[in-house]
Amino acid sequence: MQMDGRLDTLLSVLSEEEYVNLDTAAKKLQISQRTARTLVSQLGELLERHGAAIERRRGHGIRIMVRDRGPYQEFVKRKTTVLHPETGKQRTEFILARFFSSSSYVKAEELCERLFVSRKTLSLDLKNAEQYLNRHHLELERKPYYGLRLWGDEFSIRLCLSAIFHEFSDQWFKEIYSGFKDPDLIRREILNSVRQCGFTIYEMDIPNMVLQIQIALYRQELGYVVKMEDMAHGDLLRESDIQAARLCAQGLKDALGVNIPVPEIKYMAIQLLGKKKVLAGDRSNVFIDMEINQLVNRMLESVHQAYSLELGSDFDLNTSLRQHMVSLRIRLQYRLKMDNPLLREIKEVYSFPYAVAAHASTVLSEYFHTIVPEEEIGYLALCFALSLKRQDRQRHKRNILLVCASGAGSAKLFEYRFREMYGDYLDRVETCEIGSLASRDFSDIDYVFSTVPIKARIPVPVCQVQYFFDRHNAGEVERILKHDCGSSIKSCFDPELFFTDIKGNSREEILHELCQRVKKVRGIPEDFEESVLKRENLMQTDLCRQIAIPHPYRPVTEETFVCVAVLEKPVFWHIYEVQIVFLLSVSVKRENLEEFYSIAPRFMMDERCMNRLIQTKSYDTLMEIIDWAEQDEASS
Repeated sequence: MQMDGRLDTLLSVLSEEEYVNLDTAAKKLQISQRTARTLVSQLGELLERHGAAIERRRGHGIRIMVRDRGPYQEFVKRKTTVLHPETGKQRTEFILARFFSSSSYVKAEELCERLFVSRKTLSLDLKNAEQYLNRHHLELERKPYYGLRLWGDEFSIRLCLSAIFHEFSDQWFKEIYSGFKDPDLIRREILNSVRQCGFTIYEMDIPNMVLQIQIALYRQELGYVVKMEDMAHGDLLRESDIQAARLCAQGLKDALGVNIPVPEIKYMAIQLLGKKKVLAGDRSNVFIDMEINQLVNRMLESVHQAYSLELGSDFDLNTSLRQHMVSLRIRLQYRLKMDNPLLREIKEVYSFPYAVAAHASTVLSEYFHTIVPEEEIGYLALCFALSLKRQDRQRHKRNILLVCASGAGSAKLFEYRFREMYGDYLDRVETCEIGSLASRDFSDIDYVFSTVPIKARIPVPVCQVQYFFDRHNAGEVERILKHDCGSSIKSCFDPELFFTDIKGNSREEILHELCQRVKKVRGIPEDFEESVLKRENLMQTDLCRQIAIPHPYRPVTEETFVCVAVLEKPVFWHIYEVQIVFLLSVSVKRENLEEFYSIAPRFMMDERCMNRLIQTKSYDTLMEIIDWAEQDEASS
């Protein structure tokens, strides 16, 4: 037992010289006498180990009696560590730690006493703990007169422990983590075994692989071994995968003296395959079967249906997606975690490819009956980003006319600068003087860029630029050439679809209310809400902390629009607490949404912008924020 906040306070209340009445101590701690008696007993146990004890005298009370001054003074110096769970989140973590550290039943009375809470408060904390367990395919088994205990298959228990390691503080799980084997030793054995078998693991994946083996060894020591039937997709393992696991198991046996049974070797092989990276130039270990080919084809067809992007003929994209699917398939089938330290940057820099990858991932979610984690979507987005970049260079070539008032030499230099900076977007570049514009044929011209004001009316968009581009000018020109001139995503945000009075305690309640409000303003199909919920069941739609962007499973409305809800209080979505919901509906007309996705994440992922919107709850504030984002995009 260790010191917690209340034991610390109790120790400061007691004295060596004077007796303190138990009722007085309880009042100072603002607890009941029953709880005070429990604390006194716990403190007495601690003091007994550190040269002191609690002396009780009938009619007088209690006081501290020091037997060995040295150990007691050392104990008092270290007593300030606070280990008592005080918030609801801390109590939930404490409860989870209690169930994972023991296979026996735990009575509610024991938890109430240890947490110093009522049965009503404990019920809420248990509900939160069980909701977390349910997300990892686990539950709490209840048995009359026995209590509660953790229930689920061993594979899921290990995956949940891995998630806890990443998501929660280790404050309440120290007893579990203290049983973990040396990570450096495990790392060495992993790398030795996979290199002998002709492949390796990405450096950023090694810590997660080490953690999985630490958890496996810890659970084995407690007597829990995975069952062969829990690994139903083991037929995807190749001999090299099994051999690498055998070598790793043998190395761990030699170093730690632990015998690893056959099911655990197969479990280790699955973990290795989920992180496998083939060495450069060696494709002998890569086997792309019909299942992977069909899944990739369906993903690309889904993207085509939603975004009108013809990516099926991109050989490099097809190849990279198929190779990536070899290990991704294993991770999805076994719900293995994949870290992605670049995720936030991918969402911000490659926001449109991320949206494309997220839509493609719904095919995988339906097939594997699991939500594809955002970390995985991030890696898929990199594949799509390269493909879209290649397409950008081949499509939307523009014919432009340059108007310069500084003479023929300056005009040629102006043309050269345009070709140098924007050659990927240009087909023909012509120049002329301002005096000849009236007689000019504009039938084959897309845009006019001029260094001087043009007062005459001409039938194509005109953009005035500086002869020597500054940062803002350069970004604005690229945005015009790449997208539609003068377009703004503000047109997607209708003030009639901006709400600050949406109430609900769950994601489903919020979405139901939003869909009902949209129905009163826009013409939407009857199954609009059903389509939104279907998408929610297939992918994570909370983009980041505070923000969710739900949308229908596929385009269903005539126009693209965004319904905005600033909630009164945060609501748990998939993995984040959300307070602003951007319900996006994409037009069936297959509009180009690249402009929207290049700008929207700029303000949606900017914490200052979103906090400002939460504080003001104002549509005008949202418009100002979008203006800022569009200007920032143009100047970047």
